[in-house]
Amino acid sequence: MRHRYILFLFFMMLPLTFMGQRRRAAKVKEPVIPATELARAAIDKYAFNQAEEILTKEMEALKKKRKDTSHLQSLLQEAREGANRLHATERVVIIDSIICPADEALKAIKLSQESGRLDTYASTYHERESLGNTLFENEFGNKRYLATNDFRLATSDKVGDKWSTPTLLTGLHDEEDADKDDDDEEDEEKAPKAATSYVENYPFLLSDGITLYFAATGDESMGGYDIFVTRADGEGGAFLTPENVGYPFNSKANDYLLVIDELSQLGWFVSDRFQPKDTVCVYVFIPNETRQVYGDEVTEPELQALARLTSIRDSWPKDDKENAVPQALERLNKLRNARPTTHATTSFTFIVDDQRTYHNPTEFRSATARQKIVKWQELSKNVATDTEMLQRMRDSYAKANAQERQRQAPALRKLEEALETQVEELHQLTKDIRNAEISNP
Repeated sequence: MRHRYILFLFFMMLPLTFMGQRRRAAKVKEPVIPATELARAAIDKYAFNQAEEILTKEMEALKKKRKDTSHLQSLLQEAREGANRLHATERVVIIDSIICPADEALKAIKLSQESGRLDTYASTYHERESLGNTLFENEFGNKRYLATNDFRLATSDKVGDKWSTPTLLTGLHDEEDADKDDDDEEDEEKAPKAATSYVENYPFLLSDGITLYFAATGDESMGGYDIFVTRADGEGGAFLTPENVGYPFNSKANDYLLVIDELSQLGWFVSDRFQPKDTVCVYVFIPNETRQVYGDEVTEPELQALARLTSIRDSWPKDDKENAVPQALERLNKLRNARPTTHATTSFTFIVDDQRTYHNPTEFRSATARQKIVKWQELSKNVATDTEMLQRMRDSYAKANAQERQRQAPALRKLEEALETQVEELHQLTKDIRNAEISNP
């Protein structure tokens, strides 16, 4: 009887045990995600109104508890500014995109000769060391806009066969505010102020001679480089206050180098959004004659996707009666096919013998010669660059005092030795290519 009684009590207690476990399980709550994280996630998706709603509710709840809300103010301001920018998103048709290494972005932009020339500062001024700054030269070849090594935009004019010393552009940045920030930082009694470094780069001037696109970092940027547009005011070479071109050209990532080929009615801009390190996407678009924005025909989620560039096909007209996209793609293909032909005929001059001088790798009959001519071209360019650099260093050395000469001497000797080695290698490579081609009937 005693065993039966114990078993009876055991089975009677089982439901109570399970109920207790269920109650304890019910008390376990899901972790609460902070409002700042929810708002940040919404901002990253361009759901700015949602972010503002989350932050507003959180601030009201904190105020009721008499708690500080200052840490939410900057995020709320970002959400409100984002919402304003979102509804100013430009309606632009993007027809293509090219993913490439960041240092090859210029090669993906196929400008017609009438729209000027893009190049790196290092290549044009024959410097091997490159900081990534670029320049634009107009179609007449007599004016340049460039980013100096201090990353400020400047202009240079060609007088005769020489280029003038670059002169910094004025009006692009409020230097008085920058000086004020510097003074504030030196005052130890004041609270440290978060400062955003400001640099300028990637200039491009339209054929009207007054409209300048460039990229800059700073307080007016959404994050990293942003693309800005400004215009010359016609007085003293100064420019008007630049304007951020907004979505979809800019984002939280680095967005830069917006150029427009008015002859082919095509535009390009570069961005590293959605890309791994040291990789960019070069977008090709149809430029608008006047700025156009989206209306009520698109929903809020659709507008967010268009601003983020989640799909370039979403930017195409749903009813493209004028065949704008196919025609633009045709113009792009013609431009891509035309540029290599133009450069191939003047890319190099290689004398094989008294009867043969080649300008194009395809002219070589020997496969070995075709393979080695690529290295020959690269080495020839390096020799020319280093030769000019060495001459500048020698000129500087000749004008320097004893102390400066002592400082410059090691670099001068190092470049002389490197150049001597390259010249010897170039001579041997020239000989190898010539022999390979001559021995191939």
